[in-house]
Amino acid sequence: MTFANQLRLDDWPPTEGDLSPTWAQLLADFWQSHVGQSLSEKLLASLKAGKVVYPRTPYKALALTPFENVRVVILGQDPYHGPCQAEGLAFSVGDSQKIPPSLRNILKEIQRDTGGLPPLSANGGSLVRWAEQGVLLLNTVLTVEDGLPAGHSKWGWEVLTDKIIQALAKDSKPHAFLLWGGHAQNKAVGIEACNQDGRHLILKANHPSPLSALRPPLPFMGCGHFGQVNQWLVAQNKKPIVW
Repeated sequence: MTFANQLRLDDWPPTEGDLSPTWAQLLADFWQSHVGQSLSEKLLASLKAGKVVYPRTPYKALALTPFENVRVVILGQDPYHGPCQAEGLAFSVGDSQKIPPSLRNILKEIQRDTGGLPPLSANGGSLVRWAEQGVLLLNTVLTVEDGLPAGHSKWGWEVLTDKIIQALAKDSKPHAFLLWGGHAQNKAVGIEACNQDGRHLILKANHPSPLSALRPPLPFMGCGHFGQVNQWLVAQNKKPIVW
């Protein structure tokens, strides 16, 4: 069986034609590197062996949120590893899919923090609307094998996504970085090193997973990040995010 969100052999390598020049150049440089070539070979070998890999659109976050449009960065780990879930945006699932527990906690916190309306049903978990407003929903690993969470960890994706994060951290324009959980917070040192003038907003909390969302000292539930981001944007005369 082939799933709609499954990466196919003839999809690889994915095209960079729809990406902004900054993203396209960064990707081109990566794939020409030893690490990039090794990653590509591993992915091709997996696909040729008939492995089921998600998502079909690994670059979707970059395609929907060009470098010059990024206002907020939310870091995830790797894509959902079940059929028809991952769509190339961290924490997001297709609108026909049941909302996963971490995303459900995110939506609950938005409602508590901003008074926004809750989801109308158990479905409706696509965050494309965020990406189109300048929220980069970036997993640090961009592919995963079916049923094997973190199966492509340390294959080389982290080198690419670290370069993406650093490019944004070094940008003279201010960005808000939402770092949820230890995995995302491991990136804080590099971001903070580029933030000596305080232009970026860096917010930390536990991961929204039910296993950690209420755990001290930085519980996700009650963190207030969504309201803080919008206050920060408005203070710069920028439009708030419609979460």
